[in-house]
Amino acid sequence: MKENKDLILWYLIKEFTKHCSRTGNKVGKKFLQKVVYLLQRKGLNLNYNFSIHYYGPYSSQLEYDIHRLEMNRLVRIDPKDGYTHEIIPEEVSDDEKYLSHHDIEMIDSKEIKDLIKNLSSFNASELELIATVDYVINQLKIRGTDELNKKEIIEKVKRLKGNKYTEKKIEEAIKFLEENGFVKIEG
Repeated sequence: MKENKDLILWYLIKEFTKHCSRTGNKVGKKFLQKVVYLLQRKGLNLNYNFSIHYYGPYSSQLEYDIHRLEMNRLVRIDPKDGYTHEIIPEEVSDDEKYLSHHDIEMIDSKEIKDLIKNLSSFNASELELIATVDYVINQLKIRGTDELNKKEIIEKVKRLKGNKYTEKKIEEAIKFLEENGFVKIEG
């Protein structure tokens, strides 16, 4: 899969762009960082390592790969207002055939397709919160916290994000993660 990593990333950008065109959201760098993080959490392993960043989980290797896609003319990065960028997939029909059957099967599984559709309904800021909440929960698990509770998760997210998100928004992010099989939270 490593040799097809660029094509898989291009294909994912293409899929998200298709779904986002229906929701009015744009595929930008922040958006892509969060959705790739969440897709990896559901088993689509592209071998990116994520650490916590100001805007939530972030992978410098993914950032590099996005720019490599641009250099190879697989995507165009369109600066919108100096603050945000839109990543637009170029039509490269010849390259699509180089995706292996296994890669396409993995990306086109019902679970991944449904998740792509669901995630496309969120904007980059909402995805930042969802991915950050998931990251916090996983860090708690890694540190040996067996029983997770919403109050502790909310406190830790608020510590990271300050007043950027309300408690209600954090609870909605937890609910999304639970409903989509990312986590199971007690009380």
